[in-house]
Amino acid sequence: MTVIHVPAASAAGTPDPSAPGQSVTSGATAAVPGFDREKLIERLGVDEEDVVGLYYTSMAGSSESRIHNIKKAMRKINGEKIKPGEEFSYNKEVGNSNLAEDGWKEAHVIQNGQLTEGYGGGICQVSSTLFNAVVEAQLSIVERHSHSKTVGYVPVGQDATVAYGLLDFRFSNPYDYTLKIKAKTYDDTEVVIAILKK
Repeated sequence: MTVIHVPAASAAGTPDPSAPGQSVTSGATAAVPGFDREKLIERLGVDEEDVVGLYYTSMAGSSESRIHNIKKAMRKINGEKIKPGEEFSYNKEVGNSNLAEDGWKEAHVIQNGQLTEGYGGGICQVSSTLFNAVVEAQLSIVERHSHSKTVGYVPVGQDATVAYGLLDFRFSNPYDYTLKIKAKTYDDTEVVIAILKK
């Protein structure tokens, strides 16, 4: 899989086309729907003052297999706590999505800039949604990679691809309090992730 590594110094903010190693795709920007922050916080059933990061993406139009994989990955990260100074690894929490015997299904994945079928297709939407919540929370990005092809569920340059054993999305908690991930899907269309003070 061909990806561009984003240096930690630039990964935590808005992509800078002039930054070394930064991947920015030219052409039309993906049509990503906005979201009503207050409505999402209310739907999550959390207090607004506890939310340090929040992001939403849509999986509308996804295949049943892709939705299955997204929901499975969301369940695996939901409720995870990150203590002060502790590092979170997406691959460690989600596990190897290449294994059919672990309940992962085949769906579209991006490989060498092309769409193909592979087990765990869709889990990068979860890692990308989490990445954007982490950016808003101003956590420390340790490792993050961009897809080799533009994706439609986040703006260009704001994705985070993963490949078990090769590419991970990792971040650490720089604060003096524990953080908790709340990850929920709604109506087979909405993917919502919040980073909470706990």
